[in-house]
Amino acid sequence: MIFAITIISVLAFASSNIFAKKTWQTILSVVFAAIFLVSLGLITANDHYHYGMKKVTETTTQTLTSTADSKGINMLLYQPLGNGTEKVYLYKTNESQKKPKTTGTDHVSNVVKKNQRKTQLRTDKTYWVYQNNTVKFWFGLSSKNHQLIKEKNTFDVQKNWTILSTNQAKKLAKLVQKNKTSMEATAKTFVQEKVTAAMMQDPTMDQSAQQKIIQQATTDYQQQAMQKLIAEAIK
Repeated sequence: MIFAITIISVLAFASSNIFAKKTWQTILSVVFAAIFLVSLGLITANDHYHYGMKKVTETTTQTLTSTADSKGINMLLYQPLGNGTEKVYLYKTNESQKKPKTTGTDHVSNVVKKNQRKTQLRTDKTYWVYQNNTVKFWFGLSSKNHQLIKEKNTFDVQKNWTILSTNQAKKLAKLVQKNKTSMEATAKTFVQEKVTAAMMQDPTMDQSAQQKIIQQATTDYQQQAMQKLIAEAIK
């Protein structure tokens, strides 16, 4: 509506000014000029200073799954930009997701909180919106309703999660492949020693109890081995 008034006032001013021969016509042209200037000023204030707008924040929370398809380890990956101070995070919100989503770069900040109770992504987006329907009626064509001001992504990850850059993740994958054979052999020895030690303490242990020890020992070894490789990958 404000655009329509601006255009009409310009046309009216031009017409009345051209054909102004009487005092009242001159006054009318001045009135139209004033309407034009006021409407133009309001458009400028709305466009540059967000006159008639207010800030609102929308919050969403999503559960995270490991970005990389790696058994026994949960990873959140990031891609450094420029000198490394800015990062784009790659994340997945469900296990069936084939390609990870990425965080943006314009008006976006990312925070990672470790050792949290839940692993999730909280996104807070702040927008400019119309203060009310009256403002929307007047400035509906001159402003960008729901214009993004800022976005904050907070990644809450549990203790068993690892944060790596994409290059570090590639290096880790190569290390796993390189040490696969030796790790399998070492794992068998590690598990056997655990079972033997348990049997010495309880010679009457049944098969079910032995299987539990084998499973736990396998998990313990995998975690220890992966932590060593991760430490090497981030060097």
